[in-house]
Amino acid sequence: MSGDRAVVIGLGRSGLACARTLAGEGYRVLVVDRNDGDAQREAARSLPSGVDVRLGGYADDIAVGAAMVCPSPGVPWDAPELQAARQHGVPVHSEMDLVFMRCRGKLVGITGTNGKTTTTSLVAAILQRAGFRVHLGGNIGATMLDRLDTVHAGDWVVLELSSFQLETIAEPACSIAAVLNVTPDHLDRHRTMQAYTETKQRLVRFAVDDVVIGHDDHVSRAMAGLARAPARYFGFDIGSHDGSTVHDEHIVSIESGQPTAVLPVADVPLFGRHNVLNVLAAVAVSRAAGAPHDAAAGAVRDFHPVPHRLQTVLDEDGILWVNDSKATNVDSALMALRSFGDRPIVWIGGGQGAGTSSDALVDEIAARARLAVLNGASAPELDRALAERGFAARSVVATLVDAVEEARRLAVAGDVVLLAPGFKSFDQFRDFEERGDVFAAQVRRLRHAAQEQH
Repeated sequence: MSGDRAVVIGLGRSGLACARTLAGEGYRVLVVDRNDGDAQREAARSLPSGVDVRLGGYADDIAVGAAMVCPSPGVPWDAPELQAARQHGVPVHSEMDLVFMRCRGKLVGITGTNGKTTTTSLVAAILQRAGFRVHLGGNIGATMLDRLDTVHAGDWVVLELSSFQLETIAEPACSIAAVLNVTPDHLDRHRTMQAYTETKQRLVRFAVDDVVIGHDDHVSRAMAGLARAPARYFGFDIGSHDGSTVHDEHIVSIESGQPTAVLPVADVPLFGRHNVLNVLAAVAVSRAAGAPHDAAAGAVRDFHPVPHRLQTVLDEDGILWVNDSKATNVDSALMALRSFGDRPIVWIGGGQGAGTSSDALVDEIAARARLAVLNGASAPELDRALAERGFAARSVVATLVDAVEEARRLAVAGDVVLLAPGFKSFDQFRDFEERGDVFAAQVRRLRHAAQEQH
């Protein structure tokens, strides 16, 4: 590739990985970014010598004449600069597309609107417990492209795959592909539910050996007919299908019609019915990969909640503080609200919308929350909707920090203070991780302040 020019758009983690990889392969790499701030300048300094970086803007024809262009995930797949590249015959490859083109290991791809990170992490933990060499990546953790030189033939590469990533992979051919569920999300990007669903379907269409399908979700269930590979299902009632389900309060694996108990549901160390589904999905995927039942049972029992997914921050004075910042859409917030039985909930929520209706979330708040503390861009909209439903126990504040202070003032013994926003974080934060970190830090700060007063 010596002398061929490659253009990388964006100086985030994905763009940096593309630039490093392509430079190492001998391309003349140009990285561009419309922003020109401290973060971009620091990122540019981390790149190998010889990589050209231009900050502060670029023309739509920036990639014309290049051997390839690699956009970061935040660049819309139909952006003008990518359209111009395609019109001039320039291949467009995302970071994840490069992973699929170069990976020597066996790929597990896991997608869905909700539950991806927990399920992906569980699968990796089970396969590791079974003695396989495992690499965890995709939309979770460090970029996989930077680590491909550590992947050997026969290794399992377990990837969480978002819709943004799937739409950019030419042929997402995984040994095992799993679709957990599909509910409205990211319609501000994909525009229609059909287009969003079709990005998930691509994983099923290209699956090589096995597909694992969420049976309880009608959209994902319908995808089984698109697969060339045999299907396993997971859910609370999968009928006569092979896969994983619950019988007599046990997680059960079914193969060739024969059920095998894996572990009691009571041993699952995670809040909520939806996390039982995530365990079922992980068991089905790991069995497709050849992991024994005892590896699944042991890994599930030892599993800790993934950060920002129904993660306990503090359990003190009878008040449980829970960080579910990853609840960035209505469906995930609904599941969080349903995860604590009859225990009173002080709900903290609000943020940036994604082009979907929040009516179901407002109904659930009115039905399940003792108090609602609203903040962020959607707070006025939520306040009006709750008022229309006659739900008076609500406070509107400006920021998440204010919301934690308000919750601290109002919560009483027995309450769960639940950050499950139901909206994106970008109105106040870089991402949901930063939002969750700020929530946890503020909870601990207020606790320390209260201790010092006494």
